[in-house]
Amino acid sequence: MGSIGHIFLIGFSGSGKTTVGTLLARHLGRSFLDTDALIEKQAGMSIRDIFASNGEPEFRRLEEKVITELAAQTRPEHVVALGGGAFENATNRRTTAAAGRIVYLSCSAREIHRRLKLHTDRPLLQPDRAGERAGRPELHKKIASLLATRRNNYRKAELTVSTTNRTPANVVKLIRYKLRSCDVQSQSRSR
Repeated sequence: MGSIGHIFLIGFSGSGKTTVGTLLARHLGRSFLDTDALIEKQAGMSIRDIFASNGEPEFRRLEEKVITELAAQTRPEHVVALGGGAFENATNRRTTAAAGRIVYLSCSAREIHRRLKLHTDRPLLQPDRAGERAGRPELHKKIASLLATRRNNYRKAELTVSTTNRTPANVVKLIRYKLRSCDVQSQSRSR
């Protein structure tokens, strides 16, 4: 596989970006980066605390800054997991498209709910009212609604691989196959 730039993994929270990204990076001999972790490091606080003290607009500003800085680095090439809402930003879509390949890890709302129902570190999926608990039916509705809103932008990715009912190893195998196919097509078009 030739030089393709960074590989950006996008998708809803819980779709497997970190798990798959870590494994994919290992297989490709690249380092793995997570934009949420980079934001926390730069801000000196957790994503949850950024949302609580400064709101979502400040988080999205920091997210765009981190993605822009990362995309500007041409060497070494990384596997990068973007936050679930990062691809809603048109600047982030253009920046990542210019810096490498974008892979959408799609996942069903039901499977995302199963994976996230006990997590409390996703600010946009927190209960709207005090007393609501994880695993509640409202969480599934919230996931389905947010996923429906974001799906159009997720589908702008160059490649899509479903993680529903697939092991991380199987997903990595599919991504590598699709990347090789894109690489072959790119080379034949440039001749």
